[in-house]
Amino acid sequence: MIADKQQFILDRAILVLSGQESFDNLPLDIPGHSERIIEVPWAAQYLHDATNILDIGFAMSSFDWLGLLLAAQARSNTSLQAADIVKPQRVASRYPEPWRARVLSVPVTIGDIRNCELPSGHFDLVTCISTIEHIGFDEASIDDPNSAFKRGKTPAEIAANRDPNTNLDVLDAFHRALQTNGRAMISVPMGSGGATLLKDSLGLYTRQWEYEQESWKELTSHPGFTVIEEQFFALGSDDCWQQVTSPADLVDLSSELQPHASGCAVLVLQKR
Repeated sequence: MIADKQQFILDRAILVLSGQESFDNLPLDIPGHSERIIEVPWAAQYLHDATNILDIGFAMSSFDWLGLLLAAQARSNTSLQAADIVKPQRVASRYPEPWRARVLSVPVTIGDIRNCELPSGHFDLVTCISTIEHIGFDEASIDDPNSAFKRGKTPAEIAANRDPNTNLDVLDAFHRALQTNGRAMISVPMGSGGATLLKDSLGLYTRQWEYEQESWKELTSHPGFTVIEEQFFALGSDDCWQQVTSPADLVDLSSELQPHASGCAVLVLQKR
C-alpha cells in the first residue's frame, strides 16, 4: 500500500497519462501537499508518447512517481531503464509488494549519471524528477542497514557545496544518452538558492542544491538543448501551490530543514 497523498497524486497523474485529463486543468488549491502534486501529473503528459525512457534516481523515488513510471512502462511499446547510485535490490523491502517484482526487473545502470556508461543516442526521454539537486551530494551507503545513503549525524559532517560543473556534466550525460530531438524532463526545488541543509526521517543530515536564477540558467542555456517548457510554482500562505512567473518570485523561499520545498520549477529540454 502507498500513502493516501501519494495515491491521490498518482491517480491524477494516471488520468493525464491516459489522456483523460490535462495537467493544465488540474486544480492546485489543495492544501497539505509537497511539490509532487505538481511534478508527477506534469511529467505524465510527456510520458504519454515516450517509447524508450531513462529515469534518473529510480531506486528511492517517491511512490507516486514510481507508480507512474510503472504505468507508463505497461503501455504498448514502452521500454523503461534507469540509472542510480543505489541498487533497487538493496532497498527491495521499501517497494509495495504488488509492484516489487516489476520494479526489480527494470534494468538499472549503477553509478553517477555524470560518468556511468549508458547506451549512446538510445533514449527518447530522460526523466529526472526531484533528483538533479541531490547529484554531487548524495553517496550510496554500503554497510549501513538503516539508510541507502551516507548521512551525517551533524551538519558539519556533510559537504557544504558541490562541484560547480554539476549541472553541465549532468546535461552532457543526458545529451549523450538521448536520440536527436529526444527530451530531458527535469524538476527541481527552487528558492533563495545554494546548498540547503535537510534532515531525514532518521534525524540525520544531508544537503541538496536549491536552484535560483543563476543555477537555473545553467540548466536552460546548455548549447546542445532547446528549451521546450519551463514553469515555476510557489507554496502560498494557504499551504496551496500556485504558478508564478519566474525565479525572481521565489527568492524569499527556502527548503532549509523543511519537510519539502516551498518553491519548485519544471523544465523540458529537447536535444538539438
